[in-house]
Amino acid sequence: MNVQLLIDRLVFGAKLLMTDRALKYFPPDFTIRRPLLSMLDKHMRRGDECYLALFRWECPDAYLDTWKSVLPRLREETRRLLRELGSQLWEEKDLIGMDQYGPQEFVVLIRGDRPSEDEFIPADLFRRLDHLRHCLELGPDAGGQPEYRKHLKLTGTYVPLKLQGSEGGTTAERLEEAYQFALALATKQVTPQVIAARKQLDQILQDCNISVLAQPIMNLNNGDVFGWEILTRGPVASVFHLPDELFRFASQSKQLSKLEFMVVKFALEEIASRQIREPVFLNVTAVTLSHPLFLSHVLQCLENHPPLSPAQIVFEITERHEVEDFKAMTETLDRFRRYGFRFAVDDMGAGYSSLQWVGELAPELIKIDRSVIQFVDRFAVKMSLLRAIVTAAREMSCEVVAEGVEREEEADVLFRLNVGMGQGYYFAKPNVLLRENEREAFQETKQRIQNRRDQVAS
Repeated sequence: MNVQLLIDRLVFGAKLLMTDRALKYFPPDFTIRRPLLSMLDKHMRRGDECYLALFRWECPDAYLDTWKSVLPRLREETRRLLRELGSQLWEEKDLIGMDQYGPQEFVVLIRGDRPSEDEFIPADLFRRLDHLRHCLELGPDAGGQPEYRKHLKLTGTYVPLKLQGSEGGTTAERLEEAYQFALALATKQVTPQVIAARKQLDQILQDCNISVLAQPIMNLNNGDVFGWEILTRGPVASVFHLPDELFRFASQSKQLSKLEFMVVKFALEEIASRQIREPVFLNVTAVTLSHPLFLSHVLQCLENHPPLSPAQIVFEITERHEVEDFKAMTETLDRFRRYGFRFAVDDMGAGYSSLQWVGELAPELIKIDRSVIQFVDRFAVKMSLLRAIVTAAREMSCEVVAEGVEREEEADVLFRLNVGMGQGYYFAKPNVLLRENEREAFQETKQRIQNRRDQVAS
């Protein structure tokens, strides 16, 4: 018998004797036991709130040959990073397990808090999972990524194990239903759940059943509120409450522009009603920006609210869709700029395409992605990347906003590098839009920014 084959069989036999907990990370493909299912079943029987996160690598058709050759390496990198990052983000008792469900699909099972009445996924859990996705997509070494990573995208879909209509099923059935629902959302499959979700989206668009929150963007030089990013929310306690799934599914259903037209109209009404004077950041995709009626739609909305002006509006271009014709997109941006609108490129540092966006589109502002900012004080690679982005922005006369600032140490790095603006939970959480006379809480934030900046400078 081949020696390696004998060793493999001995190792496999040894794993059969290991506990379920010891096999929680990418267990062997047993036919007689399922360690992750056993672990999940214990949590479900205790009444724990459990969640499934599906991370799926995607590659454009033009690069499929390259994709096939690098897939083994990518799988090993993803498995290793999931284990390393998972242990940093969650305690051992909350990380139920991980497994690979297909050549490009990875599942993480997590025990979390009970969502509030207006949440589908607890906000803190969503932020951690999205941070995990950003780090996985960035890869093990942001300073020297291989060429093939330029063409890859990692989607993340997060769902509870207790989906509507799944009450009474076995743990195995609930796990399968949650996985299939997450996969359907990620891959545009048509399933009964997706058909039901499409009906729900149609109803949202018909009823204009959305709301908006605002997160302040702070001036890190003086501590004042520089502006506000408008954040969309769908119906409470639904899969579409958070914007990722709402906009992704709208795109898959060919209703993205319809949704974004509605969001802009609703957001400008809210901004006008609260007499907001600072710059307002509105997220919009390149697809909608290029729509032949979008500019006239925005101008009509502003005309309905005379205190507002194009100079107050910053369109934050998101990378939900790639730009194939930068010349045409530049011409589109120039048409908007003639009225006074400004543009920001979102997620700088999260992927390679944002570098081309900045070079081709010459935005007035650059928003540095949270994956660069989180723990930037601990990782030399992130510090170097941040410094390079800030230097490049200054040379191009772009203003810089650092997103996802959650810790004092991260803010201190921004002060040392003279980053102009910051946004994140360290300064303020998203909330309803506040009138100027309702902002007493920001005085404390302003004082904190000034104090920390002085301490760093000294």
